[in-house]
Amino acid sequence: MIQRIPVLAFPAAAAWILAWWLTKAEGYRRDVDQLFPWVEALHENFRVRAAQWSGDAGALVPGLVLGNTEGIPESLSEAMQVTSLTHLMAVSGSNCAIVVGLAFGIAALCRAPLWGRVAASAVALASFVVVVGPDPSVIRSSIMAAIGLATLLWGRPVAGTTALCVAILVALMFDPTLSHSIGFALSVSATLGLLVIARPLTTRLSKWMPTPVAIAVAIPLSAAIACQPIILGFSPYIPVYGILANILAEPLVPIATVCGLLSIVLSPIPFVSDGLLAIATAMASLIAAIARTCAVLPAARLPWPPGVWGVVLSALVSLGIVAAVFGRWRTVGALVAVVAATIGLASTVGASRVAWASAPQEWSWAQCDVGQGDAVLVRDDGVVALVDTGRTEPPLRECLAALGVTDIDILVLTHFDVDHAGGYGAVVGRVGTVLHGPPDGDADIAIIERLRSGGARIVSAERGLTGGIGRLHWRVLWPSAGNPRELGNPSSVTLMFERSDECDATCVTGLALGDLPRVEQTLVRLAGGLVPIDVVKVSHHGSRDQDPELYRRVRAPVALIGVGADNEYGHPTAETLDLLAGAGSTVARSDLNGIVLVWRTSNGELRVWRERATEPRFTLNTEE
Repeated sequence: MIQRIPVLAFPAAAAWILAWWLTKAEGYRRDVDQLFPWVEALHENFRVRAAQWSGDAGALVPGLVLGNTEGIPESLSEAMQVTSLTHLMAVSGSNCAIVVGLAFGIAALCRAPLWGRVAASAVALASFVVVVGPDPSVIRSSIMAAIGLATLLWGRPVAGTTALCVAILVALMFDPTLSHSIGFALSVSATLGLLVIARPLTTRLSKWMPTPVAIAVAIPLSAAIACQPIILGFSPYIPVYGILANILAEPLVPIATVCGLLSIVLSPIPFVSDGLLAIATAMASLIAAIARTCAVLPAARLPWPPGVWGVVLSALVSLGIVAAVFGRWRTVGALVAVVAATIGLASTVGASRVAWASAPQEWSWAQCDVGQGDAVLVRDDGVVALVDTGRTEPPLRECLAALGVTDIDILVLTHFDVDHAGGYGAVVGRVGTVLHGPPDGDADIAIIERLRSGGARIVSAERGLTGGIGRLHWRVLWPSAGNPRELGNPSSVTLMFERSDECDATCVTGLALGDLPRVEQTLVRLAGGLVPIDVVKVSHHGSRDQDPELYRRVRAPVALIGVGADNEYGHPTAETLDLLAGAGSTVARSDLNGIVLVWRTSNGELRVWRERATEPRFTLNTEE
């Protein structure tokens, strides 16, 4: 009779709501720390124990088990994004299912009655939510788990789509702000894809492959079909190897999660807990290796139209695939998906191929499109210098491949902010000499040592240091040993590339300013040595912190600005754009123009080519 009494069917839901309600009072973490002071210690203990394992594994395990991503290197985070594995770095709904299933199974092995199994699962679920926190995916999955436990106790099973709809309504009733949460939207969409698309898609795929393989393909593909329109809305790139990466990684995730959770539970028994943690880190290491390997494969991601147009096209692709899977509108659905995909790729990949057909082979300066960051190549007489590496590896790797650059003779790390040095891993083992600004802490020194271990010669850059790159002569204008400044932007390495006696009409001179602030720009100008040049790499992505007189002094016809689309900093500012226009500079921005190439023709005409522009090539009216 107990199973027929609805009022007793919601202990799991009540436990979840109690845990969730704690999130409403100015901050979940503070309230949990007060009520459950052991939670913070548990997180820290697990993180410290995992960190004892070197490499990616120790950093990734806390993300897989507890959603703690603080220690994950940005290069790994980017690789996971490129391979569509980012969802593994946060506590996913599958973790919730594993915890509930594990508790239910253990209770069953102990021969507990049904209500005892449900109670054990509810306690495990509530404890899990308290420990990991109410991430959007945990909110969705925990409500659905509570509904499933309640209906199991009641004796009336409910369809998965019904449970999902109820979970959405309950979550939004308690917290309407979830309607603006991308994480919640992705969690709901992925679950809907698995509930609605996975089974018929498996049936279709089983006609061409063994059923186990069809299931392994259908699960990540179903989630991708449902989530892709949302993902492409804020990251307009298609992860080409995302399905493959998920197929390879998914069998490893439950092992890592279960062993990690058991390691936490059994932490009072060190030798057992450490053994379980070793298994979890081994699985995490394999997952990280899958992400990094797939991320460096050729064409690991393809650009997609940004904005509303891109979302509409991706939605049409997903709807077309769904229609084709269910069969009623198979032909129409397939046609819609193919046409939408063709339009989307033609407007990005196709347009880029057309533009690159006009790209010069003998470019002298190249600004890579690395988002909100800097990466500028200077080439002369076959010798290549790279000034900064951008935030992450994939964009820099793609740029170097597009330009046919395999080796870097000189790498200049103007300073160690992540948007200037974060992508250094893409050139480790390919660099001859590294010029770097003052390091600030162990993380910066680790970058230097990693480059040194790849065979690079390491040189600390200071004013007065000089050298050559092909027929160009370069000299360091900043930092100055006699005028020490704060680390970071104020100590950005500033280089002038000038003509040598060997230069002919094709040499292109320039000034790379890193992120040098206005005060330090003024000091550089007052120290002397500035001469008119062809190209200026605008400081700090075009922020307003500029010395107008410096730009007027160098009179560069071309101003390069490395900047991310719709960045939160408002770069480049209107003031700086007006300043550059007043100095006679034509601006080329990576957010609007993609990769930008600058060169001089044999008769001395300075030309600029833009990857994304109505007229990819134009001639500047300047003379040698």
